[in-house]
Amino acid sequence: MTLQAQPMIRLLSLRNHLGTFRLMALQFLSLAGIGVTWPYVNVYLTDIGFSGTVIGTLGSGGAVLSLVLTPLLNQIADRRNAHRRLFMLYLGAFAIACVIFATSHIPALIVTAVLLFRITTSPSLTLGMQLTISQLMRSGKAILGQIRSFASLGFAAASLLAGQLFALGGYPLLFWVGAALALISIQVATVFPAKPLQKHSADDARRQPRNRGFFVLAASQFFISMGTYNAYAFMFIHFNQNLGVPSADIGLWAAILGGVEVPFSILMDSVLPRFRMRSAYIVSVLGIALFTLAVGCVSSLPALALLLVFRGMTWPGFYLSSFTLVNAISHPGNVATNQALLQVTMPAIALVLTGSLFGWTFDNLGAGAFFAICALMCLIGVGIVIAGYRLFEPKS
Repeated sequence: MTLQAQPMIRLLSLRNHLGTFRLMALQFLSLAGIGVTWPYVNVYLTDIGFSGTVIGTLGSGGAVLSLVLTPLLNQIADRRNAHRRLFMLYLGAFAIACVIFATSHIPALIVTAVLLFRITTSPSLTLGMQLTISQLMRSGKAILGQIRSFASLGFAAASLLAGQLFALGGYPLLFWVGAALALISIQVATVFPAKPLQKHSADDARRQPRNRGFFVLAASQFFISMGTYNAYAFMFIHFNQNLGVPSADIGLWAAILGGVEVPFSILMDSVLPRFRMRSAYIVSVLGIALFTLAVGCVSSLPALALLLVFRGMTWPGFYLSSFTLVNAISHPGNVATNQALLQVTMPAIALVLTGSLFGWTFDNLGAGAFFAICALMCLIGVGIVIAGYRLFEPKS
């Protein structure tokens, strides 16, 4: 009996390992598609005659659309148990945007592509991470950090490759490669089940009130997003204008930014379980605030490189703890909606309300004051979680 069971056990073990490999491949490929295109979209728009005002308006328009569409689509996915289908839809729309960029100079089509790009990039990352968490929970594996490290590796590798691709074929080749990577990712995404094995009805989700900690985390994410997203919007401009990083080397520094996350993402699988997730969240954001403040003070490239290593230590802790914390305090019937609200909607609201103001701050008060204010916003976000620390506990 035991001998007969051994081949089946080995087959199931092999299938389990292949599933993990496909999760890693999906993270690598999907982030590589973003890494090879995202740094060049605004530069491309400038080269074909779009003004800075128009580019900013399109960015705000994409944020507004994300505010409306992302929670709505994720809520539909929660009710219909169609999360994999929605994830594939995001990837397909991203590929269409890249194809339009690669083939058309018609303004109306370019505007459509920009909006598609804006409303699919962040939501696809958020939903993909939630699907990955659910898949790992089903298989009983605590390796989210290892899986996430392949996303950082994919982004870093693509950022390095982008410069070579641009030299070979210009913008069209970059966007064709981005589209191809998205389409391959759709096929790899079949690693997720078409429907969850354990279904939850919409009525169950509606009857289950949201954990009070969700609202604490939402307020915290608003301020943290205000600090981090605005800081990253101007960080490479700061590197170029104030620290002397040549435009041709921006891709290299973007690769360093993503690459240094890889070992620390893997390490998080051992570190995070030792702490309460909200405590890990607080410590990680404190590190991000310190990094953001230091970016405005650093004056040499070697010091900048060391600073990016420090960021690589803190950002994976924040990213993984925020997703894990939302997953822990959410009902299974609305977890995708909650992830979208916190990881997409709150940053979009923060950018719509404060993007222009922070841009004015960078232009008129200088990099030091700008990054100090961004760091202050992160500290306010930490303070909100500390003040509401006990609200994450379920009501007795």
